Amino acid sequence: MTSRGRILLADDEPTFLHSTADLLRREGYECHTVADGASALARVAEQPFDLLITDLQMPGNSDLALIRQIAATRGGLPVLVITGVPSVRSAMACVELPVAAYLVKPVLFADLIDKVHTAIARFRAWQTMQNAERRLGEWRHDFEHLAAGDRDAASGAAPIDVFLSLTLRNVMGSLTDLEQLGRALAGQPVAQHPCQLLNCPRGAQLQEAVRETIRVLEETKSSFKSKALGELRQRLELLLEHN
Repeated sequence: MTSRGRILLADDEPTFLHSTADLLRREGYECHTVADGASALARVAEQPFDLLITDLQMPGNSDLALIRQIAATRGGLPVLVITGVPSVRSAMACVELPVAAYLVKPVLFADLIDKVHTAIARFRAWQTMQNAERRLGEWRHDFEHLAAGDRDAASGAAPIDVFLSLTLRNVMGSLTDLEQLGRALAGQPVAQHPCQLLNCPRGAQLQEAVRETIRVLEETKSSFKSKALGELRQRLELLLEHN
């Protein structure tokens, strides 16, 4: 079964730690457990997680030290705080940190699951938006580089085959970003193989767009006589053939 998200649960109370982890796993989450702040920091540094659930008072989390370090080193990772000793001071401190929720023991499991689902969905949506911004930055850099150093000396225009290749690559990537964003907002796994994009509800439209691209490349091959465009057309044909 596909995991709904990777959670790190940190608590020095063994009964709560293991029982809560078991319940989260039954809900489809991949849950890892640690008993102190130092172990939590080490685990987060080694592996990617979608959410940290941590006890407020445990070794290694004095004065919210764990949460502060997570904010400094893993910006964006959401944190759910669970405590048996709530206070106005700690609650106010959590407002200034990336704390998605402040829960008091004993926690109703339905409330915990609701907070977990919301926190992970928002985090994955944020990650997808970050990836989209990075992709746009790379796209802009590619075209700036193309315009600055790879212009055709005769016409002063960027080579058409390189331009089309960059455009198609980034359009396909942007479509993937949109699909992943939709999955993230729906609370679904986002680490999907790119080929699954063709099987999404909008897959028929995407396939038709790819076919139209192949047709245009075929009709214009005599005009541009580009080996790169020919190879691009062949790759697109293989993409549809093996979908």
